[in-house]
Amino acid sequence: MWRLEGGFLSPGLLTIRPPRVVVYGDGQVIGWDMAVSMTHQASSTVGLGTVLVAGIASLFATYWDDAWHTDIGRDDALIPPHLLLYGAVAVAGLAVAVWGAAVVWRARSLAGVLRDPGLSTAATGGAVTLGAGVADAWWHEMFGRDSVLWSPPHILAVFGTVALIVGVLAGLGKNAPPGLRSVAGALLLGSALIAVLEFETDVPQFSESFYLPVLLISALFSMAVIQQLALGPWPMVRVVAIYVVVRLLIAGLLVVLGRSAPDVPLAVAGLVVADLRWRSKSLAYAAGAAGVSVTSVLSSVLGVASVPVVSVLPVALTVVAVFLVVLAAGSFRRAAAAIAVAAALVPMGSQDRAEAHDPGQGEIVAQAKLTGASDGHGTLTLAGILPVDCSAARTCRILARRAGETRTGAVTTSGGQVLGMVKVPPTGRWFTYLEVKVKQGMAETWLPLDAGVPQRTSQRRELYLPAGRAGGEGFGPAEVVSGVVLYAIGLAVLMLALVQTRRIGRSIA
Repeated sequence: MWRLEGGFLSPGLLTIRPPRVVVYGDGQVIGWDMAVSMTHQASSTVGLGTVLVAGIASLFATYWDDAWHTDIGRDDALIPPHLLLYGAVAVAGLAVAVWGAAVVWRARSLAGVLRDPGLSTAATGGAVTLGAGVADAWWHEMFGRDSVLWSPPHILAVFGTVALIVGVLAGLGKNAPPGLRSVAGALLLGSALIAVLEFETDVPQFSESFYLPVLLISALFSMAVIQQLALGPWPMVRVVAIYVVVRLLIAGLLVVLGRSAPDVPLAVAGLVVADLRWRSKSLAYAAGAAGVSVTSVLSSVLGVASVPVVSVLPVALTVVAVFLVVLAAGSFRRAAAAIAVAAALVPMGSQDRAEAHDPGQGEIVAQAKLTGASDGHGTLTLAGILPVDCSAARTCRILARRAGETRTGAVTTSGGQVLGMVKVPPTGRWFTYLEVKVKQGMAETWLPLDAGVPQRTSQRRELYLPAGRAGGEGFGPAEVVSGVVLYAIGLAVLMLALVQTRRIGRSIA
């Protein structure tokens, strides 16, 4: 009897051996044995690198898409950022699918997926991410335009992606190279911090006092996973360093493409203090929060952050004070009451959204060439030739929106050109709208203008009828209930990721 055996490595997650043929001397084939087994050691560096590169590509595509909305405006499903994002997500999803197929083959049952905590987390995250795309299309159909990152379908996609990456990081096994773990951890941190993308790209749609609390929650969630699964010395130092490099590369690529670049991510650098030898994990988390708070203030003071220091300072001072209380008490539990009281006193500001980016919905009325200007001191002007006479009352108006605040100004008509002027605080980018009354209703067009920098720009934009709820209208019962359900699903997925992280962390410690 002789045997024909062999094997090859699939991308990073699996070792696959082709059929083992057992043959007697007379040439009769006795049987086939397909052996497919998981290798939590991530034995193929090239394969694992492909998965991580796909994740980083999707991170870049997300920032590129945001910049596309800001600089160009309306879009469609086949713009380059979307295609890159779809492709990257497809690669990650395929890797998880192959991983799951191998486990099912080995266990001869779907129960094998449930018994593997890393795989079950990644599969759940992937399913939720795909479901978020379906939910987003349904949301647009039901409730109209949805130009906010924090809308339920969008944030559900963020939560699903985070869970998927947690699962992949958990699936590496304790013998995976520390460098690969660090890259995966940086990808996890970057995905979690997508929650504050609009603040860091100077297109805030909610009060900027939300920025630091959301940044802290996202960063500390990532830290909880990374410290369990990254292993090795100084895990946060390694992860934060890689993440900062990736963000700088993303910013550089966007500049090369002629698009708006995000802030330098100095704010998250404070997480590294969590790697110091603290008396307890609670104290390490408090130290990490205090570190991020300090570096956030420093970022605003140095001008590398778009969020003004006045918006982050109250929260930062509160968090640092809580850290000092925890440090003095020696136990987070003893300081819990103080933390709860302090959090309740933090001013969070208005929750009105700014309706800045238009997602490409609504009937196009006309094409318009707009000219926008800022004097650098808070005076914004927007002019264009539009198919309407603005001499009648309530026919035309100019609005500037930023961080949940809306300012209005005066509109005049001169030589067939509509000219609007509005005064705003000279801080950051404002989305400046001309709204005009046409026979179909109120139409709008807009340009982004930086109120603190002298500039003049001309672009061809569309005058369109905004779809769905107009700015200022309330949320209907169906929208509220649907949003609560989607957010609940997302939070449940994150809780699953944390539970599985603890389970895996104990096994690889």
